[in-house]
Amino acid sequence: MNHNADQCIGSIHSAKAWVWLIFSLWYFVPVYYMPFSGTVYVLLAGVYCVFVALYLWAITLQSRHIWKPVLALTVLAIAITPYTPGSSTFFSYIGFLIGYFYRTRVWVSILAGLALIIGALHFYFSYQFPFFALPALSGLVTISIIGYVERIRTEARTSQLKSRQEIEQLAVIAERERIARDLHDILGHTLSSIALKAELAEKLLTQEKLDNAKQHLSELHQIARNSLSLVRQTVSGYKHRGLSGEVMELCEKLRQNGFIVDLNGDIPQLSPRAETAIILALTELTTNILRHSNGNHCQIEFQQSCDKILVRMRDNGAVKSLIPGNGLQGIQERLNALTGDLQSSISKGCEFVISLPRKELHQQG
Repeated sequence: MNHNADQCIGSIHSAKAWVWLIFSLWYFVPVYYMPFSGTVYVLLAGVYCVFVALYLWAITLQSRHIWKPVLALTVLAIAITPYTPGSSTFFSYIGFLIGYFYRTRVWVSILAGLALIIGALHFYFSYQFPFFALPALSGLVTISIIGYVERIRTEARTSQLKSRQEIEQLAVIAERERIARDLHDILGHTLSSIALKAELAEKLLTQEKLDNAKQHLSELHQIARNSLSLVRQTVSGYKHRGLSGEVMELCEKLRQNGFIVDLNGDIPQLSPRAETAIILALTELTTNILRHSNGNHCQIEFQQSCDKILVRMRDNGAVKSLIPGNGLQGIQERLNALTGDLQSSISKGCEFVISLPRKELHQQG
């Protein structure tokens, strides 16, 4: 039995138990058209009280224990049938319990067995069909189907709720990973720039070149302020200067460190997510060039094909091997989330090719 149904039957149907018990008063209908002795009246009332207790007990149980009240209710119905055809009412409640708690094969088997019991009781005690067999069979089958359908609906609602919770958890995890990658890329680039500027300023101070040292310290201050702004913009998913502004800034940074920079192609207008991914990728690649490249020339090129947007970044440094670290892995993961890719080559210098689908182009208007 599904554990979700175990949880829901007690919390949902127990709250409505007294409402459904109103229909059990049909048990007393034969009192109006059949003669009973005083002892039988007491017996009927006592049996009804036992029935109510068993029913209320049943709706608090889990499926592995439901056979106990079902068996007890069945025995109770059989035992009181010789005295009143009103016992047919009990079979409706038994039908609901087996329909709600048991899987299809077991449910159908028990349902068939109960129908045979009803048929046997009908013929043995010779009750008229409309007074026992008809209400017993119709109540058993119809109410049992209602219980079965209710179980399916309960499981579906529980499954949907669980799916939504899992999706929300995955979204939170993905967002945390995105922020972690973005901050890693930004802080890695920023700290490298700060370390470089601080080292130069320290050397200039040692050489007592105060004016040059002051200039580097001023640039260090500006880098820190720009980086703080970039961190805030990254967390919110936007970049203040946009892709063009960031590319120009990266080109200027490379030139300040002795690189000749060629910028080719038209910089496209991308969706915010794609723009963020490209900016952080180029920032990480620029940091790698400044750290590891022994070249003096860098080229950044933007291209568009019928189905892709390509961004190439290459330098003429001598690289013998390329071992992807956290930075490159972060770029790859971010691009994969956009159905993009990152390819690298070290045959002639070091070249990286970023590709994104054309659907990431910003749709204006």
